[in-house]
Amino acid sequence: MAKTKYFAWLFGLAILLMIGWYFLWSAITPDGQPPLTRLNSDQQFIREFNDAATKAKLVLLLSPT
Repeated sequence: MAKTKYFAWLFGLAILLMIGWYFLWSAITPDGQPPLTRLNSDQQFIREFNDAATKAKLVLLLSPT
């Protein structure tokens, strides 16, 4: 019983920390770097990608499947 209660508290704390990180700290970038952006359309992606033609780029594509 005590182990289950301890695990439940630990799991709840982990969930709260992940939510806090997502909303408070995940969009922080180093000085001199533009803030993170969520792209909502293909045109916005093309514009953002082409704005800095001479700079190195990193594109991360995630799929839920």
